[in-house]
Amino acid sequence: MATNAEVTVDEVEAAPKKSKRKLILIAGATAVLVVAGAATFFLLGNKSAPEEPAKDAKAAAKPAVKASVPGLAKKMLYASMETFTVNLQAADSEHFLQTIINLEVADASTADTIKQQMPAIRNRVLLLLSSKSVDELVTREGKEKLATEIAAEVRKSLDGPGPSKGLEQVLFSHFVIQ
Repeated sequence: MATNAEVTVDEVEAAPKKSKRKLILIAGATAVLVVAGAATFFLLGNKSAPEEPAKDAKAAAKPAVKASVPGLAKKMLYASMETFTVNLQAADSEHFLQTIINLEVADASTADTIKQQMPAIRNRVLLLLSSKSVDELVTREGKEKLATEIAAEVRKSLDGPGPSKGLEQVLFSHFVIQ
């Protein structure tokens, strides 16, 4: 009988340890789920009835923004050009320009024309960029003048017999001189 009593005591002592482990695992998993659910709720927000007044508030705010900022009234399209890396004109040492140019266009037909004419446009822009010196490009005025000259070169590729109205402006999204 002594052996049965010892086995029973060992089993009784071992059973609570296993149940505590299970209890800790279940409590931990539940805590993780609660935290994940709360985070999802706060990140995504409540998608129920209070959404309608928020739309009305946003709609009321939009006309004021559009009226104060003229460029936001119509949606603009952009045609991106691949990165240009060119040698700049310099007498004393070698300098390089690396730039990414985006063309803001008024309509999809102009964007399509730019895509079709891209080899000719890139050639014109490449020749223009490589004719510049560091001194011409380091100032803001120099960059603005360059944007105007690039626009003129792009329009030469876009224009048929009449002037092109589709190109709005030239934008630099990357401009590094080394």
